[in-house]
Order: sequence, then structure tokens, then C-alpha cells
Amino acid sequence: MVMPNEVKKWVDDRMNCEDIAMNFLVASVTRKAPIKVTPRKKFKCPKCTSKDMLSADMTHMKERSNCINKFTEFFGGMPLIKAEFRADPVLYKDTFPEKLKRFNDIGAL
Repeated sequence: MVMPNEVKKWVDDRMNCEDIAMNFLVASVTRKAPIKVTPRKKFKCPKCTSKDMLSADMTHMKERSNCINKFTEFFGGMPLIKAEFRADPVLYKDTFPEKLKRFNDIGAL
């Protein structure tokens, strides 16, 4: 299977949703849940201003929802499979109390 041309054009025209498109493609081929669809933490760019970031636009999330609807149409169905499992190998870096961390003595990289 290859990425449908309509999906490529949609992504190119909007400069958005390439991550969702790839998840649709991989899920349609493997018939398995994606490893990760959305970032847990926001991308940090100290030199960037918030007005320069695509996600700062209020219509960004609405557009991403539109992408899902269109990709479902282009792929002829919804290939994404719901999963409720998380395996995070860098959990020790999260900011929460040490006593709650399972591997709190793992050290630094």
C-alpha cells in the first residue's frame, strides 16, 4: 500500500497533519494500534516565538480534526485502532515526586 495521492495533496496544501497521515498509512498496513499518535509534551523551542508556531493558531486543532475526517474518507475507512497502553522509557525524566517514580535511581543519561 502507498499513501493515497489525495492525502499527500491535503498535507502539502495545509502544511499540517503529516504525522496523522503516517499513522493512517502504518495502521492500514499493519492492522495494529499506533505506537504514539500525539506528543505527550509540547515541543520546546526557546528561539521561537509563539506567534510563529503552527499550533499557536486557534484553528490548528480544528484543522487536525478535519484531517482525520478527510483521511478516513481517502483511506475508505478508519484504520486507527484504539489502544490504552503506554510504555514510556524516559518516565524518570518526568517532573513528579521521586517517591512516586518506580525507577527513581536510574540516574542521568
